[in-house]
Amino acid sequence: MKISTIKKMFLFMCMFCLTSCAVIFENNYDVMARHALFNLMQAQENYRMENHKYANKLVQLSSHGLKYNTGIVYIEIHSASKDEYRAISLPAESSTARVFIYDTSKGGYYEADEVEVSKYVLGALNFIRSEKAKQKTNTLLVSILLGSLVILGFRFVSRYKGEGNNNALIAYFISLPPLGWAIAAINHLSNDVIFSSKILTLSWVAIALALSCVLITVRWLKNRKTLSSPTPILGLAGCSLFISLISLGSMAYTLIKYYPT
Repeated sequence: MKISTIKKMFLFMCMFCLTSCAVIFENNYDVMARHALFNLMQAQENYRMENHKYANKLVQLSSHGLKYNTGIVYIEIHSASKDEYRAISLPAESSTARVFIYDTSKGGYYEADEVEVSKYVLGALNFIRSEKAKQKTNTLLVSILLGSLVILGFRFVSRYKGEGNNNALIAYFISLPPLGWAIAAINHLSNDVIFSSKILTLSWVAIALALSCVLITVRWLKNRKTLSSPTPILGLAGCSLFISLISLGSMAYTLIKYYPT
């Protein structure tokens, strides 16, 4: 596999992770609140089919399929008429300041922005915002770290590509996505975060990449004469092994601790 191909693949994976990370780690109560709103939407359609209008009280939907945990999820129908209605749903004690809304006049379902959130999440909003700011800072620092490692890898590519060193360079780049995912999982996973199939799939993909890195690096070390290899490349190979083993240990820890049994 050519180095240029590896560069393209790695950049694609980074772009995918940056655009999808926000929806990977979701608080369990947020998921329950969103599902409760979806149940309300379906119940409203059932109610409208029978009564030719939307319900303006939750009790009217109790016999039309609306089910949710009243101790965890807060739902409210703000307004309802024959053709339109507006309803909101959020955790009773929100720790993420996420509010889910269905408003026929605004195109249907959407998630509230900062302006609307401030209307429904009151007392804990400032604390939640400060916690989110800390998470953003951590994400920025991790991004800088990974970016520095990528730049380091490209510098090695520019100086040492070819001459039997390509496998060691490829292994280094393969080790970085598992490292990024391991750090993200450790920073975001908790007992309140739902362990979704997406998290499980990404964890297994990261484990497979880390194992591939170990195999490629070990095979390269066995086939190369270490005395004739440049010392920086040997150091890079050792770094790849270290990163992969750390990533494997971190992901094994998160799977054991958070994977539902």
